[in-house]
Amino acid sequence: MKVTAAGTKRVSMAALICTKPGHRSRLIYRVHVDRGPGAGRRKGFNESDYARLLDAAHQQLGGRW
Repeated sequence: MKVTAAGTKRVSMAALICTKPGHRSRLIYRVHVDRGPGAGRRKGFNESDYARLLDAAHQQLGGRW
C-alpha cells in the first residue's frame, strides 16, 4: 500500500476554561481542521478566529468572566 503525505489532516484546537466562584466551570473551544494541501488554505487559527472565540465566551457566559 502506498502512503503519501498528501492526505494528511491537521486538527488545531483553541480553548478557554472559565471559572467563577460559586458557579460551574465552563470549557469553550473551537476546532480548525486542515484537510490537506491547497492554494490559500491556512493551517491553523488566525487573529480573527481567536477574537471570535473570545466573543463567543463573552456571549455564552453572559458578560464579564
